[in-house]
Amino acid sequence: MKKLLGITLLLPMLSYAATVKFVEELIPLQVNEQKVEHSFFSSVSEINLPAGVHKIKLKYKDIYEVDYDEHEVVESKPFWLIVDIDDPNREYKLSMQRADDVSAAKEYSKQPYADFEKLGSTKKPKRLNAVDTKVVLATNVSPAPAGVSATSNTQPAVVTPVMSEINAAPPSVPPSQQPRALNMLEFWWSQASEAEKKAFLSNKKGS
Repeated sequence: MKKLLGITLLLPMLSYAATVKFVEELIPLQVNEQKVEHSFFSSVSEINLPAGVHKIKLKYKDIYEVDYDEHEVVESKPFWLIVDIDDPNREYKLSMQRADDVSAAKEYSKQPYADFEKLGSTKKPKRLNAVDTKVVLATNVSPAPAGVSATSNTQPAVVTPVMSEINAAPPSVPPSQQPRALNMLEFWWSQASEAEKKAFLSNKKGS
């Protein structure tokens, strides 16, 4: 187990909003017209949305160990999903079955999808396929619920850090395919910008 810093994205002034959670491999990039900001130290793992239809832009990204000290990153191009929140008092989840190996992950990345589930419901998750850009542009986002300012969706997001504990890989994945901590650390260090590296080192020196 390892601890990562997750961030809950809150749309201001939403008194009645459902929580939509994402599995680690699905990274939210944009919600309606609002971009989602990530950093080297944190990632957005859930967002709050009012009842209605919403457009969510995602990217699939996963890492696999292909040899003892080698790993490969598989990622998709950004894609859009249309979700319908019918109960603002419930929690929802966007997920996908993690691929068994790199080859299967690459196939998924070509045609990504997600299962949209209302947590605690007896209904099966709904399969959502990526939609064309024309469909996204033609989709009208539902207005904010009564009592919520219509301009609240266009205001800057307020982010509240929360600590979330997640697995480096699902328990069903063979140990040989689970990334080692050192390899993961080396990989994310190589992906960080110089500014993020300096901020990280400064933070460690001060601790």
